[in-house]
Amino acid sequence: MIVYCPNCGKELVQNARFCDACGSPVASDQAAPATGSTSEQAAPVTPNIYADYPQTVSEPPKPRKKGLFLKITAIVLAAVVLLAGVTVLGYHTFLPAKMTLQYAQSNTLKKTWNYIEQSLDRSEKETDYLLNTPVKADTKINFKLDPGLLTALGLDEKMADLVGGYISNVTIQAISEADIPNKKQNFTLSLNYLNNPLISLNGFFDNDRMGVALPELSQKGIVGRLQDLSRLAELYPYSFDTSTLEPLAGINPWLAYDLRQELKIDRKDLKKLLDTYGMFLVNATSGGDMSIRRGKTTELFGEEIRCQEVTITLDQKAQLELVKSLLDTMAEDEALYNAVFGKVSKLLEILSAGNPALAENLPGMDMKMILGKSQIRTLLNTAKRSLSKDMFPEEAIIRIYIRGYDVVKYELEIPQTSTDEEILITFENVIDGDDLRMRLSFEGDSGYERVAMYLDIDQKYDKASDTSDLAVTFDVKLDDGDDGIFRIVYKSNEDPEGSNKIKRLIDASVDFELPYNDGISLTISADTTETRNKNGFPVIIEGTIDLSMGGQLSPSSERTNITLGLESYIIQYDINVKTPDWVANAIDLGTATREDLEAYIEEIAETLGNIISMAQYLF
Repeated sequence: MIVYCPNCGKELVQNARFCDACGSPVASDQAAPATGSTSEQAAPVTPNIYADYPQTVSEPPKPRKKGLFLKITAIVLAAVVLLAGVTVLGYHTFLPAKMTLQYAQSNTLKKTWNYIEQSLDRSEKETDYLLNTPVKADTKINFKLDPGLLTALGLDEKMADLVGGYISNVTIQAISEADIPNKKQNFTLSLNYLNNPLISLNGFFDNDRMGVALPELSQKGIVGRLQDLSRLAELYPYSFDTSTLEPLAGINPWLAYDLRQELKIDRKDLKKLLDTYGMFLVNATSGGDMSIRRGKTTELFGEEIRCQEVTITLDQKAQLELVKSLLDTMAEDEALYNAVFGKVSKLLEILSAGNPALAENLPGMDMKMILGKSQIRTLLNTAKRSLSKDMFPEEAIIRIYIRGYDVVKYELEIPQTSTDEEILITFENVIDGDDLRMRLSFEGDSGYERVAMYLDIDQKYDKASDTSDLAVTFDVKLDDGDDGIFRIVYKSNEDPEGSNKIKRLIDASVDFELPYNDGISLTISADTTETRNKNGFPVIIEGTIDLSMGGQLSPSSERTNITLGLESYIIQYDINVKTPDWVANAIDLGTATREDLEAYIEEIAETLGNIISMAQYLF
């Protein structure tokens, strides 16, 4: 039997223990001759021609862990879902009052801040553009009087119709060019008949310089600095008083713009105030003073809703500790100082700058020292030390109503010791995106009868058309009567008309019921259309305004009406505001003599007399 090397395939010598060719050892069972028949002999071994090269044996693939990963993921998701379900179930069924209220109040404050921030974005966008962009505007107003008003003033019907016809051809026109950032403004205010000026007043402001002119009465005008007004007391000592002129001399014509720039509240401070004092009651009140009842009903804006009711009951000691804690928080609150006390200090500083009369009436100290942080802290700490529990009612009850995950209503009930009634203060608030509904009401005993007051605000905003609807009502009632003794109502509705026009309807009224007479009633209605440019800012406003008067405001027993026609055109944005040409020939108040001023006054009086004489001749 022929035996071959298992390594290189070379034929081996019988019973060889090593291969002569490659030297590989040969197993004894391979080297020994095989027994049996020829058919049972082993087949030749194929030579391994790669024997001199290292052989790599691949490992079997490791089992994948995909199944394990999916299992872990499923377990985590199930745990999250279970935890969320337990949280939701606990929130609505068994969580303690304080935890439930903390979550709902936090969620409500987030919605409130989003609403405030979006409202600020819209307001600042429009205001900043109009303040910082030079603009020229032309506005005309015409009149149409109710004949009943003229007859009530003593005119017969024929004369009332004649006067009414003349008045309908009269317009008041105001033209203004303003570059607020550079503190320049030109204006013209005129009384026109058939669109021709009867008399007009031209004026300008340029930083601290100003001037006025009456072009129909004189070719000259008067210019000067505001501080020069005090010279009138020197030129006309018997006609003008220094104490009266000094406050006028200190007027800042750009005060509104300066106040906006200097008193703008930082949004970070505003948000911090909302977070701090919005959560103060919840965080500062012990859970032992709270109770919760689920499945309750209450009225929200006159409609019944189901909710959770959290009741906080505070005795005198608890009220005292709560107020002390509040004063401590206020004393150390940097955001509160920046937003309130610091701004008040800055306001007084701006108002008194350049106004000696006002500065004299303020304490002779630096406002920053009077309203400094240490002074405010000392004031609050002094107020804290002056408190005692006897200053508070025996018990105060606060009820907080939660609908879903939002706090929608607060009620504060304080018993009055002098009567069996209680003071009830209610605040209702619902925010839905850009929409807000809010009502603040007060009910209490005035000593003679029950007084009820409320302020109701309902605002809706449509982002797609940049339009809003607003309704505001302030009402004061006695003894829960249906008619208010004082009532203010304002309603504004905006609807898009096409791509760049907005239809706006405004209704406002004031009703004041006086004892033993007809009271006072005034209603204003406006129907206008606003055309906007590509940036969304107004360029044309047209419409009518109706005034209706009754009661003590009306000279007749019936309501009388005045209709105003309104036309306002924004002629141009981004204009260059220049000083008027008539300033070159004007009298300078800083150097003018008494004779210069008297000659100017005589010229105006003479021209005005000629106009009056002509009018008498014509009529």
